[in-house]
Amino acid sequence: MEQKDRTEGLRALIRQGLQAVAHKDTLAHLGDRSSYIGMSDIGQHWECPRAALAKKVLSTTNNLERLLTLQRGHWFESGVGQALASLGLHVLPQLEINWQHQGVPIKAHLDFVLVWGAPVNAIRILEVKSTDKLPTSPHDSHLLQLHGQIGLLAQSWDKPVFSLRAEDGTLLHDKMTFPQLCLAHLGLHLPTTATEASMEAWLLCLSMKEVRAFGPYGFNQTMLDTTLTHAIQLWSELTAFRTGQLSLAQVDCAQGFYPLCSYCEYNTDCPKFPQGVQMPQWEPALEKLASLKEQRTALDNEIKEMETVLKLVHRQAGTRDWVDTGKYRFRVSTTSGRSTLNRDVLHEELTDIFRFEHLDDIDVDALLARCESVGASSERLSISPINLI
Repeated sequence: MEQKDRTEGLRALIRQGLQAVAHKDTLAHLGDRSSYIGMSDIGQHWECPRAALAKKVLSTTNNLERLLTLQRGHWFESGVGQALASLGLHVLPQLEINWQHQGVPIKAHLDFVLVWGAPVNAIRILEVKSTDKLPTSPHDSHLLQLHGQIGLLAQSWDKPVFSLRAEDGTLLHDKMTFPQLCLAHLGLHLPTTATEASMEAWLLCLSMKEVRAFGPYGFNQTMLDTTLTHAIQLWSELTAFRTGQLSLAQVDCAQGFYPLCSYCEYNTDCPKFPQGVQMPQWEPALEKLASLKEQRTALDNEIKEMETVLKLVHRQAGTRDWVDTGKYRFRVSTTSGRSTLNRDVLHEELTDIFRFEHLDDIDVDALLARCESVGASSERLSISPINLI
């Protein structure tokens, strides 16, 4: 029992340290986040307006797992910055754009801006995101955040709204145009208008083992308009909440299946989960089930790693035969892939056939629908943790 208490004490010490670091870094680089709308706020508002507002007006969790996840993002970002700096590139880290749109204060903090001066005149924005597993496609909220960044950079190019800080938060340059800041900090001469430069934005997703890039993305007026619209809506909701004219229960929340609901810090009283039957006696069973699923995931990962190692051993042995190990033997063999029907290709083929036979009146979609069958319905158990702040 004493050893367990000391272990928990050490965990508490790490948690307090991470809280202090997060608070210090936020004040140094982002300032009072309640006084403006940031790009990440807008991205979250796109997905769930209630969560975006709650993040602005409620305290955040002291959960160690959440704090580690947030700090992991900062550590990855720092590592990427060091890698870029080691190549001798001209980099602006955490470039700040302070913008006003219809009375709404907006701040964009760009993780990294790579700059090439004349005669190239190229700008590359890098937004870094850390993830447990690399996504196959970028999240909508991240794309909206990225489009907002490149949109504001393009529109405010020749406006004195750019700032840059040192690693400790010391203000290096303030209220400059983008060309002025690049000349003062990098010694690079840039054109006076954004249209004369090549501008791209990239999303860089990193896990503990891999990295995946999405892009490039260019200036898109429609996406910038969407970004600014969400900024106006969030600022209006924030103002109404502060004046007592709006409650969190009145703000829209993400609908349907939304995987991030389980991780939301403010899902305790979310209207998406209406009050149901109270059966607290089943909480231990759900905790055990969640633990078993975590163990299964860990075991699946360990099994895949062991299989990968043994496949490599078999290949290095230079044989197609069985390899004896004593009580077991193993061999790597190749199996045929699954045969699947590509509905889109079939649709195109049938359309071409009927067109060739002058049977344009045949509804191909209806024909395919008549040939499809639907399996029997099944039950699914959904479990969502209640995250108490």
